[in-house]
Order: sequence, then C-alpha cells, then structure tokens
Amino acid sequence: MSTQSVLSRDNVFRQVQTRQPFWSGFVEVMVEWRRRVRSRRELARLSHLDIKDIGYPASIAVEKNKPFWST
Repeated sequence: MSTQSVLSRDNVFRQVQTRQPFWSGFVEVMVEWRRRVRSRRELARLSHLDIKDIGYPASIAVEKNKPFWST
C-alpha cells in the first residue's frame, strides 16, 4: 500500500472557477426586489391589532413606506 502526499503547490484539488453571467445577478436582484414589494404590501394591509399580535413595533409605518430597493 502506498501513500501519496499532496502538497499545496500541487493542482490536484484545484477548483474550476466559473463566472456567473451578468443576467444571473440581475435576476437575483429583481427577485429580491419583488419579494420586498410583496412583503411591504402585506404589512400595509394589516390592521393595527394584527401588527400588535405578531409583535411588530408600533413604528411599522417606516418599514411599510420604504422603497423596494431599500433594505
């Protein structure tokens, strides 16, 4: 039985670097923005009692009125 040592300079375990296409990142951003739009619309539909029930702070108006690109 033989033992083979792998040194750090060996390229045995080199990972292939693949670049994501531009559209991939663009689509991810669009999906996230759409998610924010939906969640903020849902917050806007909730009554004061619903908001209190789920434990959100009273200042939820700030979150509801944020633009979709804002985190």
